[in-house]
Amino acid sequence: MFSVRVKNTFMLIRNRLTLIFTLLAMAIQVTLSLLVWYFYSLYRQEEFYSNLEGKARVAGRVLISRRHLYDDFFKNMVRTDLLTIVEEQISIYDGQRHLVFTNRTLKESDYYKEKIPLLTTYADSLFAFKSGHLESIMIPYRDRGQLFYIFASGFDRIGLAKLGALQQILLLANLLGFALIMLAGWYFSGRVLRPIAQIVDEVEQITAKHLHKRVHEGNRRDEIAQLAMTFNQMLFRLEDAFVSQRSFVSHASHELRTPLTNTLGTLETSLRYDRNPDDWRDSMEVAVEELKKVISLTNGLLGLAKVTDGTLALAVVQVDDCLLTAIGQVQAKYPGRSLTLRFVTNENDSFTVKGNATLLTTALLNVLDNACKYSTEAVWVQLQAIEEQITVTVTDQGRGIAEMDTAHILNPLYRGNNVEGVPGYGIGLAVTQKIIDLHQGILQITSKETKGTTVTVELPGLA
Repeated sequence: MFSVRVKNTFMLIRNRLTLIFTLLAMAIQVTLSLLVWYFYSLYRQEEFYSNLEGKARVAGRVLISRRHLYDDFFKNMVRTDLLTIVEEQISIYDGQRHLVFTNRTLKESDYYKEKIPLLTTYADSLFAFKSGHLESIMIPYRDRGQLFYIFASGFDRIGLAKLGALQQILLLANLLGFALIMLAGWYFSGRVLRPIAQIVDEVEQITAKHLHKRVHEGNRRDEIAQLAMTFNQMLFRLEDAFVSQRSFVSHASHELRTPLTNTLGTLETSLRYDRNPDDWRDSMEVAVEELKKVISLTNGLLGLAKVTDGTLALAVVQVDDCLLTAIGQVQAKYPGRSLTLRFVTNENDSFTVKGNATLLTTALLNVLDNACKYSTEAVWVQLQAIEEQITVTVTDQGRGIAEMDTAHILNPLYRGNNVEGVPGYGIGLAVTQKIIDLHQGILQITSKETKGTTVTVELPGLA
């Protein structure tokens, strides 16, 4: 079902990418086609107007310049087409706006009458206009001090035919381009989504039993490779979480089962064989001690869950006060143990951080308790505040931590192989780690078996 859903989603994405690609490419293609048509239309019009102007000036040189031959030159001139434009019309007006020549009938020459008022406005420049299918120009022409106005018009059949042919070519090109763009978009969207589809196929093969598998990271440079690398990093964290969860459940089950089994065995034995109150009392005391272990472990697990939640309010806290409180509690628990405290600070630095006093006290108490629990010698404690960095260092000369246990010592309910006979559940350091993380701090543990352990807590101070 999941595979079908993913494939359907990819099809929708591929269709969407194809549509977007097609629309963008078609918009560009149609825009370019319109620009080609528009600029060719302007070119055709300018070229035709240029031809009309040339013919008008030829008419002026041929007709107006030769009028001095005799007075009735215009009247006696044969009306014949001098030029070769389709539906060509040429008319000449004198300075008094009287028609002196036209190559058409007088009725046809009425075409220009409505333009005569423009003679004054455009008396010294070329004027182009269009009426119906005819395109026309008017130019002033001076000869021997006398002003004439020459009108020339015609129908650009060849130019318009070329423009129509261009329109058909552009239309067919756009239709063909639309089909090709759709095919190209479908192909390229498939190529783009192929690595993602490959990642999905690989992810579908990764289950809780096969978390060791990883996604192929490609060239490790492009965005899809970065996505695969990020996914692999998430798989690493997920695998670690699963391993930690299995280890946690296994250790928690073992730690809870042992005292509960002892309690149940003690009570059943007492129920069957004890016959006097003294035996009952002894059995009840054993059961109470075992239940205290269960309660202590349960409280530790609840504390770990509470710290992991990370929703506690933070305030301004004095680390030195928290440390002194923790030292006082540890000395009460281990009255014969020597704890040496040393302060290192500059004049302008303080031991102030933003955090939770109760949690910080708990974290420092766990570190000090471990130092006293696993060492019979003196414990040295140093509190240092330099350049807005507060550091608490706890050093003991106890049994230390084996190298094979160092990587797992912060896992909940994990205990080293060399701590047999010492009470504990392996929750203290896990809680401490969570508390220090909550305060944006760093917890470092360096240890050598039989030589002792040094725990360093670094916290960001307040300016």
